[in-house]
Amino acid sequence: MSDAPPEQYLRAAAELENTRKRLQREHQERSRYAAEATLRQLLPIVDSLSQALVAVDNQSDPQAVVKGVHLIYRQLLGLLEQSGVKRIATIGERFNPHLHEAVAQVESEDHAADGTIVEEVQAGYTMHDNVLRPAMVKVAKQSQTSDSRPQTTAKGDENSTDV
Repeated sequence: MSDAPPEQYLRAAAELENTRKRLQREHQERSRYAAEATLRQLLPIVDSLSQALVAVDNQSDPQAVVKGVHLIYRQLLGLLEQSGVKRIATIGERFNPHLHEAVAQVESEDHAADGTIVEEVQAGYTMHDNVLRPAMVKVAKQSQTSDSRPQTTAKGDENSTDV
């Protein structure tokens, strides 16, 4: 009976090692095929793009080509949405350095508050609340010549005709 505990220990250790190897093998297989479902959904979009290129090559109706490109764009956005990808809100939003990358500060013509996004240069996207790519934006800044106070000086009156 003194041999039973070491034998049980060896069996348990071997079982643990086999389980570890099986889990590692399953993880490798999942990683290898993780994108398969998304890629399968991408194939109809590739087909649509192929049809659009044939229409361009055949010099088909330009409106049909434009509609085809819009369809492909909507298909791609739908696929991204199904995968958890969302577009980052920009215009009219407050600048957030975690979501947006400011490429310029522009004087606001419509009196937008400092730090408000007035133009999107390139869309940004998140996936499951992680930023895939920040949105490149232009951010409003108050004009140096205009003053937010209602009373204006002679210099402010000169600039008020420019607005």
